[in-house]
Amino acid sequence: MTETMANMELNKFMANDLPEAKEGNKNRPLLIGAILAVVLLAICYFVASSFIDSREEELLSDLQVRQEIAVEGRANVLSTWLDETATRANPITGSPLFQLFTAEVNNAGSDNLPKALRDQLPYMQNAITSFIQENELIGAYLVGSDGRAYLASAGAPPLTNEQRERAQAQYEGTDVIVSALQPTAEGLMLDFYIPVFAPQSANGDKSKVTGVMVMMVPATDAVAAVLKPSRFDADGQVHNLYQQVDGKYYKITPNRAPFIAEQASEIAGTEFASRPLGRLGDQYFSTGTVVDRTNWVVMQGIPKESALSELETYKYSIYGLSGSFFIVVISIISGIWLSLKSQNAKAMADQYKGLAQQINAQRRLLGSINGTIDDLIGLTDGQGFYVYANPALARFTDFPEAAIPGKTDRDLFGDQAARKLDEMNQQVMVSGQTVNDIFEITTSNGERIVRVEKSRLMDDDGAFMGIVTVIGDITEFMTYQRQKEEQGRKTISILVKMMEGNDPYLAGHSQRMGELSNSVAKLLEIPREERQNIATAANLSQVGKISIPAEIRTKESRLTDEEMAIMQQHVSRAGDLLHEMEIDENVITAVTQMYERQDGSGYPHQLQGNEIKLSARILGMADILVARVSPRSYREAISIETAMEVFRTNPEKYDSAVVEAFDAFLKTEDGQLLKDSLEGANG
Repeated sequence: MTETMANMELNKFMANDLPEAKEGNKNRPLLIGAILAVVLLAICYFVASSFIDSREEELLSDLQVRQEIAVEGRANVLSTWLDETATRANPITGSPLFQLFTAEVNNAGSDNLPKALRDQLPYMQNAITSFIQENELIGAYLVGSDGRAYLASAGAPPLTNEQRERAQAQYEGTDVIVSALQPTAEGLMLDFYIPVFAPQSANGDKSKVTGVMVMMVPATDAVAAVLKPSRFDADGQVHNLYQQVDGKYYKITPNRAPFIAEQASEIAGTEFASRPLGRLGDQYFSTGTVVDRTNWVVMQGIPKESALSELETYKYSIYGLSGSFFIVVISIISGIWLSLKSQNAKAMADQYKGLAQQINAQRRLLGSINGTIDDLIGLTDGQGFYVYANPALARFTDFPEAAIPGKTDRDLFGDQAARKLDEMNQQVMVSGQTVNDIFEITTSNGERIVRVEKSRLMDDDGAFMGIVTVIGDITEFMTYQRQKEEQGRKTISILVKMMEGNDPYLAGHSQRMGELSNSVAKLLEIPREERQNIATAANLSQVGKISIPAEIRTKESRLTDEEMAIMQQHVSRAGDLLHEMEIDENVITAVTQMYERQDGSGYPHQLQGNEIKLSARILGMADILVARVSPRSYREAISIETAMEVFRTNPEKYDSAVVEAFDAFLKTEDGQLLKDSLEGANG
């Protein structure tokens, strides 16, 4: 069987493609044939070059996407660390006693303190020293508006004039300012300039800055952790951090003195490009991004040779196929031309014999190329016995290539994989169509994730010859995708925790919304993938509110019209933020439409009816229900039944089908448990 498959007659494949013989001009010049050959060769070359250029663009595009994701992730880690470090000072700067002390010092002047304030200085110094020691910081100062430090932690390094000037300038601002990284004898450090506000006055004004805390923070470990290579990095891949000062870029080396080194012009810009990142000026494909609220640039690069190594193999394959095609076509044309010149059957037979030999040679060449590719290729007969396997399949199964013919899928892949492959064989035989699937196969090297494609092989007469199986090992790709999804889930979790931590009224709000929305979506028979989008949207539904001023977001009385207009901006802010995070468009649509109403009375775009996605209608009602059963300082909580009655009596605002689904769910056992949980938590 194997010998038969390997030696199929040439005319079986090509008999229908041969042109009929014509009486040609006996004196047809060979020049025409030479010109045609040159034209065909040029076409093959340009087509092959086009394929190679296209493949190079695909490789670089994929590399750009992966680098952008990687540098954005590392930049987010640095940004999160800065935010977390700044919040460490809250117990000091947010203490009413500390705020009162700074306000009195500010009013009295740091050079002429009353005795009562001077008596408090030791206590305050002990407090700030304990804070520095507990948080393993370098030191801290409290600086007055005149630039003089009237409070310092024990052992703090002296303040420089630049630090004093920055602290004075901070009296005009309200946000935390982070300085550039600075080298020390032990490594890297940076300063946080944190405004201390006056205690809340009778009219609620907290905007006045009465002191500035200068917090000196070690940064070596945090920066080194971000730049640490990953086990998934490609050969030669580098992760660098740069700091821009006065138009110059300085490379940060946290584990190697002098820790900050001036660069030439190697990283001009952050877009994907080739840059000389190597020590000897070697070119790297690299991408960078700026860390929020800093002058830092995170950059990842990979040597050109490593990035384009796959292209070299691809070039050989394409040029080999092009050359094979050229030789085959020229051979066929030559054979036809010679056959037309022939005057007898013997000469015609000789020509076809030579043609067959050349085509067999090309078949062997193509077989050689087939043997170099990484995909697993096999051919089985109608009984499931292998008649052919390429070298990649032999390597994958750890069988000698010559020993595979006559074996079955169970022999090569084991019982579990064999059952799945047999199911695919049956589907191919019944449908006659190509069948694809992705599953895991156990090998001597562990579990591997593979993409399997099966199709029938038919001869020119339509007779079944066997089943062709092509298997691609996609373990690394699937592992990368899962890590990317996990990173996305962690990012979402961090955003939700940050939001709920900044607004006590939102604690648990997103989780309860998600539970309620998912249950209602099941009753409406919404597909699983869309339900997952709804759950994700519920978790992210309040994220835009983090950009709304806290005094409006947590106000204990009803908002004014002007404040309400500012509050409603959280929807567009959420949309912008989620777009920057490259969240799925369906999730973004659900988040930005959930405040719209059927009659166009919602916001931000006054959509109506079916202009509002079903997922947004569900989330909108879930948001209202969870919010209304929770008390606020300016109103009492209402029962779930009262809230549902509002939905029922306002069909112009709320989708009746969704209202019915809410009612149906609340009558179920799970719905009663959720109802008891909501009303019990607020009762």
